[in-house]
Amino acid sequence: MKIFKLSILKTIWYSIKFKSKILVGKRCKIYLKKGSKIIVKNGVLRIGIEHNTLVHTILEINESGILNIDGNVSIGKGCKVVIANRAKLEINNDSYINECSKIVCLKNIHIGKKCAISWGVNILDTDYHYLIKKGIKNVKEKNIYIDNHVWIGCNSTILKGSFIGENTVISANSLVNSKIKKNGLFINGVFKEGYNWSK
Repeated sequence: MKIFKLSILKTIWYSIKFKSKILVGKRCKIYLKKGSKIIVKNGVLRIGIEHNTLVHTILEINESGILNIDGNVSIGKGCKVVIANRAKLEINNDSYINECSKIVCLKNIHIGKKCAISWGVNILDTDYHYLIKKGIKNVKEKNIYIDNHVWIGCNSTILKGSFIGENTVISANSLVNSKIKKNGLFINGVFKEGYNWSK
């Protein structure tokens, strides 16, 4: 990492404010509401530093929202992360989110250890609006759980209520809105067992 990619003032300010190691890129905008928290344990959060896109990186944490980082985590340039009131986003050690991805957390999203989230991925635990059938509203938000060592291919979308088991690969341009088992490949809407992956 070259020092010119860092915003020295933002890095110092947020590291002191949250008593954590937080490295902030020059084109990163952070919006924090009352009671919001960034918690970094046992590592460093790097946000808006990786890759060379000129798009701004945005982190927005609303009232009493929490970004909980355990270990070393990187959120790439051009990403947008929104955490709603009293919602919680957890990202664990050695996971990274590549450029221009979006995470919208209105309830709870868990991302395990050693996860690789490619560019242009959308992770949303909400439908934003209610779907109504025979006068009955559906549940608008549901938790998302991504287990350890999951690779999510570019331009994929992970929707509310999704569960992705460990060691699984989600192929590029996939839509996930249900439970995907561990140790497999999810491609064209079909799960194939017996797969793993490595960097």
